[in-house]
Amino acid sequence: MVLKVFGRIVLIIVCILVLIIVAVILFLELSPTVGKLPDEAERKLFAEQASNYYDDRFHNMNEIGVMTGEGYDRSSRRTPKTMIKAEKPELLSQPEENALTFTWFGHSAFVLQMGEVNLLADPVLSKYSSPVSFAGVKRFSEVPMSAEEMPELDVLLLSHDHYDHLDYQSIRDLAPKVKRFVVPLGVDAILRGWGIGEDRICALDWWETAELGGMEITLTPSQHFTGRNPMKGNSTLWGGYYLSNGFHRVYYTGDGGYNQVFQEVREKLGAPELMIAECGQYDPAWSNVHMFPEQTVQAGLDTQTQWMIPVHWGTFCICNHAWDDSILRVTAAAKEQELSIATPKIGETVRFEEIAEYHEAWWEAYE
Repeated sequence: MVLKVFGRIVLIIVCILVLIIVAVILFLELSPTVGKLPDEAERKLFAEQASNYYDDRFHNMNEIGVMTGEGYDRSSRRTPKTMIKAEKPELLSQPEENALTFTWFGHSAFVLQMGEVNLLADPVLSKYSSPVSFAGVKRFSEVPMSAEEMPELDVLLLSHDHYDHLDYQSIRDLAPKVKRFVVPLGVDAILRGWGIGEDRICALDWWETAELGGMEITLTPSQHFTGRNPMKGNSTLWGGYYLSNGFHRVYYTGDGGYNQVFQEVREKLGAPELMIAECGQYDPAWSNVHMFPEQTVQAGLDTQTQWMIPVHWGTFCICNHAWDDSILRVTAAAKEQELSIATPKIGETVRFEEIAEYHEAWWEAYE
């Protein structure tokens, strides 16, 4: 009798587990928040067009493993005790011909007003970085400006498809204000599935350049990976962006580990005036795909940038280190290596000609 009852319990547990697995698979395959992947015809074109697309997926310049070893111990300060306040952005109502302003929206999201172009990168304005709206990695800093308050956008850049860079609800809310989306190969399939017309999307391969509104936008390589569905990784490309309009040169690294690409960017495209650099969410366990702060500084030296602003911190925690570890280490390394670094508050609008004024250690006000 006992064995029969035990057997029934085991059977029920197994059935429940199977149902959960089936539900997760169906969610990943059918949920619009996860997004559609490139179809067979597109994948065939990738194989013909991109030298790093083979075996039905994209590859890095150097073959690497994503997980590389034992990680940090889990810090008790992975998030601050109180919500980080955001400044109210002071965006130019009418971008000026030779102006350059930068406004950080937390994590890797930022607005550039560069010449007469309004540009927004990697916007995640939601409460969670997640495929669902009610759970996941919760933000710990305020959103400086809602989608409704955002000005009309000439360009929206996406560096890759991870949830902390590509957010379903943010894109849906912002889409009516965006003229053109510029994305790596394959990410256009996700946007089309979200109702964005193909005529509004420009998909680029590494080192390929689009010309929009007098601005040249070049997708640069990075050492990273992609995947909104963990069973279908690297179905889309990833990278950074180099922006040039004849007056200014800005380089956004996107996510990625330290390698030779930063020297190549300088050699191929020239030293940028401003480098917006990934600096946060690093760990020895994935050292190939995210830079440590000291490597971020070295990357800035490699590009010979005039100024650097560190991003990819201060909003979402997908790591084990303390929330302010990255900014403490990167500012110390920059001082030691004599690299000019600016540290604006979230939401604070920086005019490039005044960038030297933005060096306040504002994070010290939070535990």
